[in-house]
Amino acid sequence: MSSIVATPNGRLDDRGVHDRWFILSLLFVNYFTLYMHRYILNYIQPPIRAELGLSEFQLNTIAAAFQFFYAFAALFVGYLSDRHRRRTVLIWSLLLSTLAFMGMGLAQGFWDLLAMRILLAITQAANVPAIAGIMADCFTQRNRSRAVSVYLLSSPFSVVVAGWAGGWVADEYGWRNAMFAFGTLGIAVVVGLYLCLREPDRIQRDVDRSERMSLAITLRAVLSVPSFLLLAVAYLLASNVWQQLNFFLPLHVYEHYQTNLAEAGRLSTLAPQIGTVIGLIVGGWLADRWTRHWIGGRFGVQILGLVIAAPAVLVIALVDSQLMIQLALVLCGIGIWLYIPNLWATTFEVVNPAARSTAIGLLNVIAGLLGSWPYLVVGWLRDEGVIRDLRHVFLVFVGVLCVAIGTLWYLVGRTLARDRQPD
Repeated sequence: MSSIVATPNGRLDDRGVHDRWFILSLLFVNYFTLYMHRYILNYIQPPIRAELGLSEFQLNTIAAAFQFFYAFAALFVGYLSDRHRRRTVLIWSLLLSTLAFMGMGLAQGFWDLLAMRILLAITQAANVPAIAGIMADCFTQRNRSRAVSVYLLSSPFSVVVAGWAGGWVADEYGWRNAMFAFGTLGIAVVVGLYLCLREPDRIQRDVDRSERMSLAITLRAVLSVPSFLLLAVAYLLASNVWQQLNFFLPLHVYEHYQTNLAEAGRLSTLAPQIGTVIGLIVGGWLADRWTRHWIGGRFGVQILGLVIAAPAVLVIALVDSQLMIQLALVLCGIGIWLYIPNLWATTFEVVNPAARSTAIGLLNVIAGLLGSWPYLVVGWLRDEGVIRDLRHVFLVFVGVLCVAIGTLWYLVGRTLARDRQPD
């Protein structure tokens, strides 16, 4: 029988606060909007490049700049969510990032677009650590992986909308109007969050003590955990493969199969997002189940996911059949999204509860600062004519995923038992 504890804002049982699923639904809509604004650029690259006269290197610089500045800002804004109301941080982040996104639609050249993209990155960076802190206090160890999986289902839907609908709007009405239309949706979501989202009580932490912790002490508490460092290395490798595959794949489809923007968006998003939904549903359930019998259960599911994704990316790189590529994209989506939804839960298992938002921010810092340079290298090599087929880039991704698998395997075998936090 579940024990129930009273908190100032509601009841807490062994599965979390009483209105956890309503709060989760609001976070779902929030992340849907963030993800859509972040990724629509991937699917409207050709008209932007043509109208603004951008080179491959300049376009890839814009992509790299987002990742770099998102990561850099995450270090500081993640700490905000450990000290201030997560609700306030989240709402202001979405509002300011939506305005920056709409500002991209007004760009008249490379520097305008770059500046707005950087501003989008900085303002979005505060959002995910706030979400992580809210979810950690709304759900418990019993159901966190499932909750994160449900929340992350917003990402495949947003990618399909960005790729398919965004490409269609850009084809019919221009890329600027696509940004204005999706920006208007973001403003509506901000209003909804302001009216409906409450700030959950902070649990599993000594509030007074945590608020006395300086940024330096908080960072030291996180970075002194070997398992967290290994998690960060694996995330650096796996997440950058997925992000860069999402960036380059629509362009590869557009160029290789000579499609329009809407068709390129559909072919490069629908199959992997079908896999994403499957991976999210299975990954959360499987991780919660395995963890009841094995302390490395969530990490085991992450390893399984990357083992599925690596050969799928190999097929994408080597096979020309559209059918085989679509099947491989489904498997790639399943594999990557067995891995990703368990990232927060595995991080929460090994870091001090008072530093959770900072830890999530640090993951973004490490992955972004160290993972943004491949965009620049690929863009320069394409401008120089060294890389004519993006499938050569996809081959490199296979080796990167294999290194990530080995890193997680070492973590489970050598450091997890010592670093794991009590629930």
